[in-house]
Parts: sequence; structure tokens; C-alpha cells
Amino acid sequence: MGNPNIPRSHDLGGSVSYPVQSTSVETPVVERIIRVLRRAKIEKSISYGSVFNCRRISGSTSWSQHAYGNAVDLFPKGSEYGVKRARCYEIANAVVTQATKKTAANLGRKLDVFEVIDHENHRRWEKGQGWGPYSGASGLHVHVSGDPMREGIPRCAS
Repeated sequence: MGNPNIPRSHDLGGSVSYPVQSTSVETPVVERIIRVLRRAKIEKSISYGSVFNCRRISGSTSWSQHAYGNAVDLFPKGSEYGVKRARCYEIANAVVTQATKKTAANLGRKLDVFEVIDHENHRRWEKGQGWGPYSGASGLHVHVSGDPMREGIPRCAS
């Protein structure tokens, strides 16, 4: 395990790609999500990803999936709000496609994704439920949680 106070950026495969920042570990599910999205055409719309953050969900007593390394936030490229918001929509749809269909990017094996939150477009996708409205915090990024969701006290909190 890396030093939780020193951010690291690493490449999990592929050539020119978006960096992923983390201060600790990623679950194998999240590592695969990152690899598949780097192979998918949506990779060109992602500025960077962020995985580990030892924290609770904002306004909640529950631990964020980021505290377990079981979630990645994907931030869009662009400088204008409208462009970034549209890219969040595209990124979220691309993740769901990789989770629900066999594709060349996922090498014929669907991603294990529990939820996708497109914060700025106020929508949330959940495995087995599909898309629905989202009324939580907004922000120009897409949150992706791996499946299965983690529970209990994460190692970073003990």
C-alpha cells in the first residue's frame, strides 16, 4: 500500500491516456474499469480520474466507495461549462455501455459496475435498475462504483 499522503498517478495500460490519481489502492474491479475506458473511444473525452479518498459520503455516516478504492471519478476535458457537461453525459453513457454490452473495448466481458452518477446532468444508473433521477451534490464529473459495493470500516479508517 502506498503512502496515503502522497498522491500518485499511474498508467494501467494503453499508450497516451488520461492519468488516474490515487493515494492508495484500487480494487481489481476499478482497475479493470479504468483499463477498459482507456481502450474505449470515450477515453479522448476524459481529462483524468481520481480513485482513493478516505472519506464518508457527503452529508452521510456511510463510507464512500472511494475509501475502499472501489470507485473512480472521471473528469471531462474542456474549458467551457457546456462542453464539460456534455462530455459528462457521454462518459456516463459509455460506462453504462461497457457494463451492459459485450464490446471490443471490454474484450467481450461486461464491466462490473454497480452505479454511475452523472452529477451535473442529475441522473444515476444502477445495475438492474437503469437510469433514474439524481438529486445529490452536483459537480462536473462522473462517479463510477464497482460491483460489489464494499461495506464495513475501510482499512484507511482503522
